[in-house]
This record gives sequence, C-alpha cells and structure tokens, in this order.
Amino acid sequence: MEKNLPRGFFFSKKLPFLLIGGVFAYTSVQKNAMSFPFTRVKTRILVVASVTIFCHASINATDTPTPAATASPAASASLAGSECSFLLRYVSVQIPGGIRGLAPGTRITITSDLGDRVRVKADDLEFEVKKDHITHDPQMAMRASQVDTRIQQKLAESMAVQQQWIVEAQRNQIAQQEQTRNERNNLKELEERYRSLQQQEGEILRQIGQAQQRHPIRDSYGSHAIHYQPDQLAPQLPLFKSRLKDVQHEKEEARRRLEAAQRQR
Repeated sequence: MEKNLPRGFFFSKKLPFLLIGGVFAYTSVQKNAMSFPFTRVKTRILVVASVTIFCHASINATDTPTPAATASPAASASLAGSECSFLLRYVSVQIPGGIRGLAPGTRITITSDLGDRVRVKADDLEFEVKKDHITHDPQMAMRASQVDTRIQQKLAESMAVQQQWIVEAQRNQIAQQEQTRNERNNLKELEERYRSLQQQEGEILRQIGQAQQRHPIRDSYGSHAIHYQPDQLAPQLPLFKSRLKDVQHEKEEARRRLEAAQRQR
C-alpha cells in the first residue's frame, strides 16, 4: 500500500518518529555522560523542530492536487448516437413482398455503431447504411432532399417524354399495320375488279359476235332461195359496242391501279 501513496505523505509519516527517537537517545547519553543546565533546553529545541517539520510535511501532503475526472469516450459516443439523423442518399430496403424506398432527408435514429456502417431505424424499418450517407445537420438534409426532388422531377419529365415517344411509335406502328392491311385488301380488291372486268369484256365480245351473225333461211316458196336473217341480238349491237368501250376503259384503269399497288408492296 505504501508504494501507491504520495511521496510527501510517506515523508510526513516516518520522519517524526525518527526525530523523536533520536531526541530520546541523545537525552539518555547526555544524562549518563554529564549533567549541565543546557541539556533540557537542547532537548526542547529538538522536539519543537521535529513537531514543526511534521506539521509542514502534513500540510504539503494534504495540499497535493487530485487529477480532474474526464468524460468517458463511450459515453460521448452513446450521446452522439442518440442524436436525430437524416439520410443523405436514396436507400432501398427489402421488405416482405417488395422493396421500400427512403428518400434523402428522411429522419432516422441510430441504434448501433458497426464501424464504417451504422444500424438505423426509420419508422418500422431497421437497416444498415454507411456513415457518409447520413448527417446530423438538418440544413444539409434539407438541401439533399431538395436536390433529390429536382432529380425526381427531371426523371419524371424524361419518363413522360419517353412514354410519349413510345405511344407515338405504337400509334405509328398501328397506322402502318392498318395501312399495310388496307393496301393488301385494296390489292386484292383491285385484282378481283380486274378479273371481273375481263370477264365482262369477254361476255360483251361474245354478245357482239353473236349479234353480228346472220342466220340462213331457205325460202319456202317455189324457188327455194336462201336468205340470211340477222340475229335476234342485232338490234342491241350498238349498245353492246358502247358497253364494251366503257368496260375496256374501266379495265385499263384497274390495270394501272393494280400495277401501282403491286409496285408499292
């Protein structure tokens, strides 16, 4: 125990006993050797000096200052951890059935320190995040939230433009498919129309040929001469020819349209 005590205290504890013992030894020697009036005076002087040194040493030992207590680093860290913090970056947290996103500026509470990361809590979510992704400064958190809001607005505008482009592309594709389908149907109709006009032309030509025929008739009287009688369609021959001219004109027009449609495929 004496090794841990101050040096001044050790000196004040031992020195008086040594001095008092020395005084008694000196007094005994003087009594045995010789006796004269000054012996008691010397003894009293030595006793007074010993008491004075003892008091001075005790005062020095009592006045020794004690080192001031310092705050525990762990306590400081715990206090810092209890401060309200905010996210500086967007964080995605896995939850049952999907993912939940937390925007910059979200208020969080630090629950434990994991070195370069911390475990935090936001509402009913607990997750880990890097220390440089959080802050205790509300102003910095507000700026991060404002920056994120502007970024989200730009992303929304960009997505709206892209969505409009997609809608326009789909609309153009549908229009192109409709046009292709119409052209295919139109080509089919033109082919059918051209074949129909060919058939009508052939029928009119046959009727014209029949109307132009003359049928022989033998005279029933004595000479039995042969006469040629026009066909019963002969009166309609001008109509057939006019009809033929119209059909041939329509047929020519249908042929040009059919060739144009075939070139566009």
